Amino acid sequence: MAATLVFASRSAPVVPGPLDEALWYARTLGWPAGPGSVDSVGPIAAATTDPRALTAYWAAAPAAPVRLAAGVHFDVLDVPGAAGARALDRAERLGLPVGPVAATSTGRIQFFVAPGVADDLPALLDWLDWADLDLDLRAYGEGDTVAAPSPWPATWRAPWPRAWEQARWLRRPAGVGPAGPVRDPHPLGAVLHVDVRFPDVTRLLSTLAHACQHVRLFPRPRAGGPRLLIHHRPAPV
Repeated sequence: MAATLVFASRSAPVVPGPLDEALWYARTLGWPAGPGSVDSVGPIAAATTDPRALTAYWAAAPAAPVRLAAGVHFDVLDVPGAAGARALDRAERLGLPVGPVAATSTGRIQFFVAPGVADDLPALLDWLDWADLDLDLRAYGEGDTVAAPSPWPATWRAPWPRAWEQARWLRRPAGVGPAGPVRDPHPLGAVLHVDVRFPDVTRLLSTLAHACQHVRLFPRPRAGGPRLLIHHRPAPV
């Protein structure tokens, strides 16, 4: 009697969606998340780390972009893409510590810093003698939100940007693996916090201010100038 080989069909890989990303931020980093519009930077009254509340939010709007509440565990310094690329290039060459960094779909680069920096930004710029210049350097803190960079890398099945995504990591938060978690192994309600380290803000702000001023004075990039490299390793601790 002839033997019959039976091959089990492969299950299609699961592509994480907005809810998966919101839950990952809430459980792994403890960062409040909530649904928002693509161009919103204002407060999200619904921002939370409660998995049940997040599940309910995205059950009502499955494709809503994920927004992260600033001013709780981080603030953000936001600069033009050319200035951010130049600042990252300088930090790389000088060995300066850089915290989490994200690129947005609008061509901006966002540097994640310790909470409270946004409120102190005018005084810091004045102390560094940058207060009187239009640097196009924005700060987001308490009451603001930023687009959530995807914790997972793009693949051929889910290229970046996905429909709901408006940002991606250039430097992941310290402690987060290069590929991010494939699936959340924690039960509903469990939290595993990652200690996110932020850089010395005065050194970073000085680097960003110089980069913004250079881009303002010399808007056309020179041949061989700094290039925006996509880093998937964690930010230096």
